[in-house]
Amino acid sequence: MKSEREPLKRNPIKHVVPGARVVLAAALGVAACQEAVTAPGACPEYCPPESVQLVDTVLVEAIRADSTFVGYVTPWEAAGLQLVNDPAGTGAVTASRAVMRFFAFPERLLLNAADTITAPVSSIDSFSVSISVQARAAEATGLELVLYRLPVTVDSTATFGDLDPFFVDSARIAVVPVPDTLQTGTLKAVVPESAFPTFTADGPRAAIGIELRSTTGAFVNLGTLESNQGAELTRFVQVDSAGTAVPRKDARVPELDTFVAPPLPAAGAGVLRIGGVPAARALMRVTLPAAARDSAAIVRATIQLVPTEPVLGAPGDSIRILAQAVTANFGAKSPLLIVPIDSVEIRSTVAAVGQADTIRVDVTEILRAWLVNKDLPHLLVLRAVPEGSRLSEVRAGSSAFTAARPTLHITFVPSAEPGGS
Repeated sequence: MKSEREPLKRNPIKHVVPGARVVLAAALGVAACQEAVTAPGACPEYCPPESVQLVDTVLVEAIRADSTFVGYVTPWEAAGLQLVNDPAGTGAVTASRAVMRFFAFPERLLLNAADTITAPVSSIDSFSVSISVQARAAEATGLELVLYRLPVTVDSTATFGDLDPFFVDSARIAVVPVPDTLQTGTLKAVVPESAFPTFTADGPRAAIGIELRSTTGAFVNLGTLESNQGAELTRFVQVDSAGTAVPRKDARVPELDTFVAPPLPAAGAGVLRIGGVPAARALMRVTLPAAARDSAAIVRATIQLVPTEPVLGAPGDSIRILAQAVTANFGAKSPLLIVPIDSVEIRSTVAAVGQADTIRVDVTEILRAWLVNKDLPHLLVLRAVPEGSRLSEVRAGSSAFTAARPTLHITFVPSAEPGGS
């Protein structure tokens, strides 16, 4: 049976020269519409057009007043700690180390979990360190984590250079192999009581530093308390119960977990930064032409970033970039519109460390939201996810960088309403 309605014929995408004025046909498909005497309306006003026309263009001046703000997530607030070792010095990031200071242990322990009677710790047999691996360089083999004793006075202000004197053989307490097959999981090391010779005098407390050992450039990401994958230090002790030694154990998590690295080279003038440590974000004000603002539908919209240098970071690593709209314009403190966790992957893009070609970030849903809610400011934020846990950083031209300015590639359906642009 023949359908009562013929399907719409779709025209090929129309390519428009950037900056050129888009002139739409005065009447689309009028010839295909016939007057129906019994219908309540008359053609062509109430008849669908014969074809759907798409406008596809790159707007070279749509992005203005863009800038970079730094410090949103610090390494001691991040959901991961990145260890990097690049012995050949092939990239901008050649080394980084983890720092963990654990909460103090009590001087007395419960004899039985069912009561409140405690007994003093009479001696320490050993310690066990448990470390969570979130990710690692997929192709690297023969990796090892080397653990060092650090002073318990270490804090978040310590730099790579400040701590370098403590990453020496005399302070080494353990070497933990990372199985080549391990992508995520837990690693453990048992160390003797002598590993922390000043443990009792320190309160009793302990702090450790961790570095990655490898023959080729590699990275390993460790978990933190913020990701519910923090390290754990367990002590195995003897407690004095009326003259009888009773074995017990207890554990502590870090009160500080962070990582340090030598500073990256300074970015040039007119450069946007995304990612890195502490986390940097790029804010962009977007100006849409009238035809796009009044369009019937946004089919696709993409921010195009031109790197001013290859993406920085650990060998074999990458960075995921997410674009988000804001609910109000307060500059660096603009509150972000929430993106559902299951939508982050499809609304973001991944750039590999070393990538030098154009980076494209999908902003279709943001522009659609702007068409629906006229009160939303036309301001978007580009940030790394997760933030502050990796050293990877994108550096791209800003609108002030004539040779590599960001652009908006947009495809939309022009409005067919009378008076539409």
